[in-house]
Amino acid sequence: MTTSIEQDKVTDKRTVILQTTLQLLSERGFHNTPMSLIAEEAGVAAGTIYRYFDNKETLINELFLDLKREMLQHAMARIEPGDTTEEQFRKVWRNFFHYYVTHEDEMRFVEQHHNSPFQSGDVLAAVEEMYAPFANMFAVGVADGSFRELPMEMTSVYIYDVVLAFAKRQLSGKLKMTDELLEEAVQISWDAVKGT
Repeated sequence: MTTSIEQDKVTDKRTVILQTTLQLLSERGFHNTPMSLIAEEAGVAAGTIYRYFDNKETLINELFLDLKREMLQHAMARIEPGDTTEEQFRKVWRNFFHYYVTHEDEMRFVEQHHNSPFQSGDVLAAVEEMYAPFANMFAVGVADGSFRELPMEMTSVYIYDVVLAFAKRQLSGKLKMTDELLEEAVQISWDAVKGT
């Protein structure tokens, strides 16, 4: 029987391996980060990683899914049951922006993963299930006329892709997103998807 102390050690080692992987992948990319280097930097034996993850692909995909869950929790922060579709949209937009500019490594890793061969059907299905609250927000918005009737993939661009573009410009120093500019960006995105 595993005690809670032993469980904490397992969780801690897994967390250390994931955090080390994120750091190394951000610095070196997917192909230049061997499992042996991850083990060395995490301070664990090479075989220890394989007790938690079957292979490098599993490790990378679990890191991706953990980060997507974290992003989702951050994005849904301060959403109240009585919020209108527009209020939800505005909060989610701002929440994603805040997450991206305060979690640059995570943002870059997730973006890199989206454009990698690691995007398997199982991973995409897990992300789709995880992001069901957003699909519901869009469906409710279309039904009540708050959103234009567009494919969800198209509507979601005005949250994810636009926010990502602004966050990258903020992080690069090319654009200082003041509160006024941030509000303007949110408004432009809302105007693009709102119902008539």
